[in-house]
Amino acid sequence: MKRMVRICLIGLFLATMATTVDAIEYGMDILEKGNSGGWSASLKTFDQKGGKSLDKEVVIDVWVRNVPEELITAGFWLSFDASKVNITTVEIFDGSVLPGPWDKEMSKKVPNPSGPGTYLIITGNLGNVKPDKNSDIILARVKCLCQDKVTKPIEVSPIKGFDTVVGSNGKVFDPTIKAATFAIH
Repeated sequence: MKRMVRICLIGLFLATMATTVDAIEYGMDILEKGNSGGWSASLKTFDQKGGKSLDKEVVIDVWVRNVPEELITAGFWLSFDASKVNITTVEIFDGSVLPGPWDKEMSKKVPNPSGPGTYLIITGNLGNVKPDKNSDIILARVKCLCQDKVTKPIEVSPIKGFDTVVGSNGKVFDPTIKAATFAIH
C-alpha cells in the first residue's frame, strides 16, 4: 500500500511539473528579412538585439509569452532614449490596422505620457483572448528609426499603477512580469 501511494505521489508530482508554466514575459520579435511577423506568420525568434543602419526603420512585434490562460486585457510601457530613437508608429493587433486577437474598442496608444522616451499601449477584449498553441499572444507592432548610435536598449515593461496583463479569472500578472529589453546596435 505504501509503495502504491508513493508511486501515485511521484506520478502527481511529475504531472504537475509537466504542466507548470513559466511566468508570463514580454517577447520582442524583430521583423527581419523572411519574418513577416503577425499572429500567424511570425517566426517568433524573440530577439533581444538587432542591428540596423542609421536612419533605417526597425520593426518589432511585441508579444506576451507563456500565457497560462485567456486574457481580458494586456499592454505595456515602452521606454527608450528619445535623443537617439524615434518611434514612428505603434500599430495594435486589434483589427483596425493589423489583424489580430484584440478588440479595437479597448485599444489605447499614448505617446509621451511621462515625457519624451515613453509610450503607453493598452489593449483588451470584450471577451477573452486565447493564447496560440505556444502560449503566446501578440499585442502590437512598433516601428522606430535610429538617429544615432543607440547605447540604451528599448525596454518593455508592465504599466506602473495599472493592471496591465489580466487573465480571464481576474488574476493580475503584472507583479511577476519582468521588463524585457531590445538593443539596437
